[in-house]
Amino acid sequence: MKISNDFPSRAERAFSLVEVTIAMAIAAVALVTLIGMIPQGMNTMREAGDTAIEARIHQQILNELQMVDFDTIHDEYHELIVYYDGQGEELGDSKGTGLGDAAEGMFEHIYSARISVPNPGDTLPPTVGGGNFDGIGFGDGTVNSEIRLVVIEVAAVGGRGDGFDWDLEDNEALISSYQTSVVKMGK
Repeated sequence: MKISNDFPSRAERAFSLVEVTIAMAIAAVALVTLIGMIPQGMNTMREAGDTAIEARIHQQILNELQMVDFDTIHDEYHELIVYYDGQGEELGDSKGTGLGDAAEGMFEHIYSARISVPNPGDTLPPTVGGGNFDGIGFGDGTVNSEIRLVVIEVAAVGGRGDGFDWDLEDNEALISSYQTSVVKMGK
């Protein structure tokens, strides 16, 4: 009687050294590729976070401007710099009486915002083309005094002890600019 052996021999069950080496090489290439993508993913995530917070800061400033007396917007807000933390929350009273200039070098200061509310004849910020501002009109050549241009510039430049020069050409890439109009209501 012949005994049948249905189990393969030991040599038939194992991987060869060449097969194992090829599998490890494929895995190594895949891992190196994935690890190489991590820095780009981190940069993309940081940029998306900055964009979201900068848009939030813009909206906060715009909401505040809409609550201010229209006739005093230029006097109160033109060329005003405000400081924010990493979540886009304004640092104390960074508009003057509390933190003011001291906020610029603080560790908590992550974002800075400059508000420009130009009058006709003023110069526009370089991030929106610079040049002379002639006012807002509707094509007939007259300036409408019931509409104000508001330029809000936001930059993630916190903790810079040397300050931040908003008008320096090299810094324009760091600044997100938002142009908005505020309209006098009740007329």
